[in-house]
Amino acid sequence: MKNVGIQLNRDYNLAVKVKKDESGKITSGLIIGDVTHQNQAIILTAQKGELKESPTVGTGINDICNDNDFRLWKREITEQIEGDGQRITRLVVNEKELILDAKYI
Repeated sequence: MKNVGIQLNRDYNLAVKVKKDESGKITSGLIIGDVTHQNQAIILTAQKGELKESPTVGTGINDICNDNDFRLWKREITEQIEGDGQRITRLVVNEKELILDAKYI
């Protein structure tokens, strides 16, 4: 399942919750769960070339503040999110908001 993976904290570090057995040995630590929203956040915030293993991934959404071509942004977001294997059910990009509803297919 594409939507299940290792969870990250808000600062994009691994989410860890260490559990030990009665002898003090670590039995688990990484938190596993739905990664759909964190993958969307990474795709939206990353600049192209920032992810070494996937240099073409990223929209650089921080740059939207200096731009008025929202159709271009909508197209770029659509290409990136769908390229990740998600289906977009709603995408709104304008001067007031960015709404993205998408799930892995």
